[in-house]
Amino acid sequence: MGFFRRRRETLNEQLLREAGLDPAQVLGDTPPPQPEAPRSVLATVGVPDGSGVSPKEWDAAVAVAVPALVGNRVEFTTIPNGDVIVSDEAGDADLSPLADAVERHVSPPYHAVGTRQDGDLWAVGAKRIAVAQIPFPQGEKLALSQHGDDRELRVDGEPSDAPVPRELERLGEGAGDSFYVEASRIDGDLWEVKVTAF
Repeated sequence: MGFFRRRRETLNEQLLREAGLDPAQVLGDTPPPQPEAPRSVLATVGVPDGSGVSPKEWDAAVAVAVPALVGNRVEFTTIPNGDVIVSDEAGDADLSPLADAVERHVSPPYHAVGTRQDGDLWAVGAKRIAVAQIPFPQGEKLALSQHGDDRELRVDGEPSDAPVPRELERLGEGAGDSFYVEASRIDGDLWEVKVTAF
């Protein structure tokens, strides 16, 4: 009668086998690359979906079905009184269904971007903003910086000798002696403002 002797496994081989891993795989061999995880619907409009560690970009993200909209992208700002100012849209459909869906989570004023996902389904991300009324007929962007006695006003990125709008100055002074105020025109005398203290 012949003897059958089982080949002795090392402990590592036994653990690999019991774990369901390939014991033939030699250390140093790299496993095949894993396919990239699919991005969520909201990630396509830049809404953080938990897949990265970037700072929070949106205060609200919603999905809503709106059959009347044409195109694939809309961008709008809702001002404090609830009016919707459209900055990017194909056609002239009513965007209030998108605004209504956002306003279940965020009160005006806010800036929103929406993209068509599938058929009538839209994903919309909204970010709260500060709005100020600044009477200034020139330009689309204003920047006022002050550090001590040094002050500079820029209009559309260029230095300007125009008188500094009082409201822009007041916003900056609320942040302290050294500040930077950036304003982007929404419509007419309404501007989105961001104030940074130095």
